[in-house]
Amino acid sequence: MKEVLDFLVSCFKSGQRILILCHHNADPDAVGSAIALQEALRQMGAQVRAGASESVSRPAQNILSAVGREIEIDPPLDAGIIILVDTSSFEHLGKLGERLRQNLPTLAVLDHHAPVEEMRQIARVYYVREDYPSESELIIDLIQRLGAKISADVANLLLAGIVSDTGQFRLAKGETFSAVDFLIKCGADYKRVLEALKVPEDQSKRIAMLKAAQRLDIFNIKDHLIVFSEVGSFEGDAAVMLLRIGADVAMVGSEEKGNVRLCGRVRENMTLDKLHLGKLMDELARKFGGTGGGHAGAASMNCPGNLKDVREQALILLRNALE
Repeated sequence: MKEVLDFLVSCFKSGQRILILCHHNADPDAVGSAIALQEALRQMGAQVRAGASESVSRPAQNILSAVGREIEIDPPLDAGIIILVDTSSFEHLGKLGERLRQNLPTLAVLDHHAPVEEMRQIARVYYVREDYPSESELIIDLIQRLGAKISADVANLLLAGIVSDTGQFRLAKGETFSAVDFLIKCGADYKRVLEALKVPEDQSKRIAMLKAAQRLDIFNIKDHLIVFSEVGSFEGDAAVMLLRIGADVAMVGSEEKGNVRLCGRVRENMTLDKLHLGKLMDELARKFGGTGGGHAGAASMNCPGNLKDVREQALILLRNALE
């Protein structure tokens, strides 16, 4: 932590422009973390912007609109210092990531997903803490140690990040509730945040959920029910739904134009001593020349190839982990 704080202090003292950047289709946790860190560094006199690659998710846009804030989409990479939040690899930044890899600035990674060795090697500061259920909690800790203040609007953004990334506190730890208490004292409104995060389910999502259930394949590995399915979109939502109806591990994939996406979820009460889904997805993706990662209980990967081959390898890795 001291290394991170020293780095952040040196950033605003240097006078260099700083860009805080988060992943494509940025969720509330990513957006809230980026804007909160931006505001904290601005209080200390830094020249800093916050941006997201390509787009933000619908829940993130809802909470941004509710508090009257914006985040820059595909910002220019003209800053001398770039800080990645809630972003474990360049691949999660799309084309911006490709450009960063080719022309590396001074880079810091502040994240709570499974570590990625490439990023560890090239970052000036690499602070990855999987024990934080949300990126927002990590950023709150940093801001408190910097001595910066959190406005009511930013407190709402951070609270939305915690609520969404912990599955409405299903994955929360004791420290999570301490962070929430702190945000409420800063002016966060829990009811307002919940209302902003509500996204009505459209018919296409409902159809995808039904197709996921219809196309289900079930495997029993050491009394664990492992299920695979395929949809055209909403892979993560489908995996969560399959856990709700009885799966211990749900893997849902899609394939389009030679590219495969696979999302996985693990039941909360399942023993994870042997199975870390983020590490499994990273290993699986590397077998196909792709990228993957995430948390112990929720992860995804993208790679070239076909879904059948990816699924076969995923099943092998799951058997090795569980048997």
